[in-house]
Amino acid sequence: MPKHHTEGGVKIIEVARGIELDQEVYRHLLQYMDDGELDSYFESIRKPPRRYYVRVNTLKVSTDELLRRLKEHGITAYRDEVLDEAIWLPTEGPNRVGASRRYVVADKYASESVYLGSNLYGPGVLYMPNDIHAGDEVNVVSPNGDVVALGVAKINASEFRRGFRGIVVETTESVYRLPKLRDLDEWRFGLFYEQSLPAQWVGRLIDPGPNETIIDLCSAPGGKATHVAQLSGNKAIIIAVDRSWSKVRQIEGNAARLGVRLMTYIEDSRFLHLNHPEFIGKADKVLIDPPCSDAGVRPKLYYRLTMTDLINLVAYQRQFIKVAYSLLKPNGSLIYSTCTLPPMENEDNVKWATELGFRLEYVNVPAGQRAFDGVSRRFHPHIQDTPGFFMAKLTKLP
Repeated sequence: MPKHHTEGGVKIIEVARGIELDQEVYRHLLQYMDDGELDSYFESIRKPPRRYYVRVNTLKVSTDELLRRLKEHGITAYRDEVLDEAIWLPTEGPNRVGASRRYVVADKYASESVYLGSNLYGPGVLYMPNDIHAGDEVNVVSPNGDVVALGVAKINASEFRRGFRGIVVETTESVYRLPKLRDLDEWRFGLFYEQSLPAQWVGRLIDPGPNETIIDLCSAPGGKATHVAQLSGNKAIIIAVDRSWSKVRQIEGNAARLGVRLMTYIEDSRFLHLNHPEFIGKADKVLIDPPCSDAGVRPKLYYRLTMTDLINLVAYQRQFIKVAYSLLKPNGSLIYSTCTLPPMENEDNVKWATELGFRLEYVNVPAGQRAFDGVSRRFHPHIQDTPGFFMAKLTKLP
């Protein structure tokens, strides 16, 4: 039985170190997986996949040519066995990390990046003791006490307190390590995009055709929208929507780097049909990859999910599905995907969509495994060694 404790009358279960679910969420998941499988799932998300996937931008370079260029940089990469535009790099680790008497505490997201070898930047620092000076050797520690890296402080603590946004700690040793791909000219020139294998299969599931209108409702940072544009040879009409200027700027930056054409809108997609009635009934395909509980993202050093969180997320996600129904033409396709485990956000949501007037279709993807509904597709970290992922395809009934 996993460790547990009670907070405010609610039983909290630690399914893996730093990974906590309340009792109601745990019981929900036990309807689909036994406790041993749940333990394996959540132990797996504490570690990165052994394969780190990259999508080749075939608008600019062939897969073989990119592999050759990476080899010239001393980077070993391999073709995926099935997906032509997917290549992967071996993740090095776990490695022993040296100890220092000085430390800097990074926030959850920064510590998970540093865990893979990234440098620590100012916005990700939670605490930096006053006695740290530039040149000091320091450990980077996550909020729950995991030592994720050893590195060298690049600034004095006093500079950090003035809102420094550059490199605070340059990582020299980390538990896991990947090449710094974004330092390469090939990244700057838009020859590749870092994207997990399941997320790349979403683009293939969309299967864009020339002149099709495809709306991505929760698009940032634009990985799937740019992949769809790539697969269409820049011939589909891609409309990428997200709710803030910062998110849309991410999409536009990636599109420009990759050389793909798409249109962007700063909108809360839940109201897209109201603010842009010209889109109603015009989309051939709609993609929804909504905000979710992220229980498949790897690596994850700290995580907590409650049933209250889950209920609120499901209600939020269903608002996007309702909008997709308005935007689609009759017989148009809805692709729904998440990077999370709970069936409430996945199989239950697509079943609910069928009550709106959608038909659930079989997902013909030669990777992953059948989802709990027997029709959609899932990827499990403890089985496929990918991020946890779900994808479904639905057709709007005439």
